[in-house]
Amino acid sequence: MLQSTHKKREKETCKHFHSRRVTMKKKTRQTGLLLSVLMLATTSFYPVSTFAEENTEAPAEAVTEATEKSDAKTMMTGNWAPATRERIQSVIDANADSGRYVVFDFDNTSAIFDVEEALLVYQIENLQFKIAPAELGDILETQIPSLDEPVGKNLADGDVTVANLVADLTSDYQWLYDNYEGFGAGGTYDLTYIHATNQYEDFAAKLRYMYTAVGDTFDASVSYPWVTYLFTGMTPDEVYDLALASHTYWSNYGRYSKEVWTSPVELEGECGVITTSFITGITFTDELQDLYQTLMANNIDVYIISASFIDVIRAANDNFGYNIPEDHVFAMRNVLKDGKYTNEYDYNWGGEGKCAQTQAAGKSTTITNFIAPNYDGAGPLMVFGDSAGDWNMMTDWMESGDTQLGVIFNRYRKTSDPIWQGSTEAAESIGNADARFVLQGRDENHGQLRPSEYSILLGETEEVLVRPAE
Repeated sequence: MLQSTHKKREKETCKHFHSRRVTMKKKTRQTGLLLSVLMLATTSFYPVSTFAEENTEAPAEAVTEATEKSDAKTMMTGNWAPATRERIQSVIDANADSGRYVVFDFDNTSAIFDVEEALLVYQIENLQFKIAPAELGDILETQIPSLDEPVGKNLADGDVTVANLVADLTSDYQWLYDNYEGFGAGGTYDLTYIHATNQYEDFAAKLRYMYTAVGDTFDASVSYPWVTYLFTGMTPDEVYDLALASHTYWSNYGRYSKEVWTSPVELEGECGVITTSFITGITFTDELQDLYQTLMANNIDVYIISASFIDVIRAANDNFGYNIPEDHVFAMRNVLKDGKYTNEYDYNWGGEGKCAQTQAAGKSTTITNFIAPNYDGAGPLMVFGDSAGDWNMMTDWMESGDTQLGVIFNRYRKTSDPIWQGSTEAAESIGNADARFVLQGRDENHGQLRPSEYSILLGETEEVLVRPAE
């Protein structure tokens, strides 16, 4: 039975404040980086309010020994669905040493859950921003087509707009900037004290709410880069180190749950009281780490194309067992000015107009512009993904015969998601030696793959395969 808990922080004291000591799993680039990461990673995490959906029952099936592996060129058994593993291995075996390449999505594919979304919460909780208060409003409004269009509801069922959110967030941020010692603007209060204030609770809840609202309301070309603009004023190394600290924290968090933040009634502002939720915990799975290494052992090149930010993915690749060459990682990039990021996407990285946003069709554009030319124009041998954002690159080279297999990590996507088509075909062809698509299930309550095509979604107990057609 799923257990639900709700924790309400006392405003007048910080006695409930807690910190988590995080142990680094991987060796970082250098001693100085290790120290900086540990400082960030051990910064206390103090949720505004929590609604945790924890599954304390044992998984439905025994976990296969992750170390079961015959040789470097053969995938471990792990928790792969047997038919899925067999099909992937057959493609590897048939194309070893042939000069081919594969492409992986990262969030919810190479890792379980979304590293960019996890980082946003970590960034908020630790107030890791390099933005001056006078600049925040313009950054939050970047490329938003309509500031006054409703993007959600408050708890009183009133409309919430971007203009409302920006007004409240800029007011909160000014107070935090003036009072938190970490901003270096003369503030004297530490993070423990700050976390107990209405201004912090309001800022945290409304910024996370705005992330969801922008994503639900506006085109992906607006919403995908929007969250990266919060890195404005940071250097690439600073984003990398922040991401590494977040990855380390969340991979050691030990709980996969849905948490809820609610803004304080004492500070309604222009938005009113709002609530927002997010998922805790991420897993860098042994199976995917091993698959990356198995492919490379067979002289099949591996690439990542992610809609998360470049330094966020670099930090995961370098430190959590993937270890592909840095120039094989493609992700969202912003313009640098004087060595620091701005709130402008860099479409000219690698050549004028050459760098598309690395989401949806932009992933195929990235392959065409940066990867395929190294392979006589050929598309990828296999593509690994989980959602609509991966469908283009998974299918654009199938008709030509370049792409032999699409591997779909089963998130039980809606029928409106194009990858549902591939999921349906995969479900109908389980065990077929020439299947074009295969499914890989996962247990979201325990942050692991399942030896099945069926998934168990977060907070649920029943396994699911593919949604029925509407």
